[in-house]
Amino acid sequence: MTSATPLTADQRVLVQAVTLANAGSASERAFYRYVERGAERMAARYLRDTYGSREVLHGPEASLDRLVAALHTAANTPGVRAVDLLVNPHGTSRRLWFVDGPVDAIVVADRIRARLDSSARRRLRVVFSTACYGMSHSDAWLRSGFCVSVGARGIYADGLTSLPALLRAWAAGATVEQTVRTANGARMGRRQDAMAARYYRAVGRTQEAGAVDSERLVDGARTMVVTSDPATWHSGSLPS
Repeated sequence: MTSATPLTADQRVLVQAVTLANAGSASERAFYRYVERGAERMAARYLRDTYGSREVLHGPEASLDRLVAALHTAANTPGVRAVDLLVNPHGTSRRLWFVDGPVDAIVVADRIRARLDSSARRRLRVVFSTACYGMSHSDAWLRSGFCVSVGARGIYADGLTSLPALLRAWAAGATVEQTVRTANGARMGRRQDAMAARYYRAVGRTQEAGAVDSERLVDGARTMVVTSDPATWHSGSLPS
């Protein structure tokens, strides 16, 4: 990474897409509404002074079209030099769920690339994903223009403790790699994974019980911090 003037909060925008409670049984929807509210409150609490503005797409607004439009608007706002994305959707291997249904991650990337020109894409910086199998979407996020992507290895279940730890570390100036290490080491995270696995076994979903693994992995520019300018990065500079 070449030297650059650190970005200030008013040069940074956070887009957050929250879509979890639009499917499943009544009890599952009630649980996911609680999770949705928690994800929004955490972002507001821990990142309120970190970004000049925050765009939240929730419920019927959390469609792929609205997400792409929000990224386009943020990246083309005068004075903005970095756009970060916090996504809180359901996910399976290679697919993400929006309010209008599941979409292949590569389709998401292609839609972003089609809407944002090369100059706008150079303002895309970090994706923090709480989707299950979030790491399987990493290649697509990088393809779309983001410099670095963070996602879970398997079924994501420890957000109650790990997400606050991640957001606090990022806001405090930790690198993406340090931020993820902090989140992975959050107290009670392993216990939450174990509780989720027990639930799946109790309801006869043994395959899912074996797939619970909230450990986050990093793909891309892992040494980036909240003040980094994504325009100073290029694909050849990204660590493996």
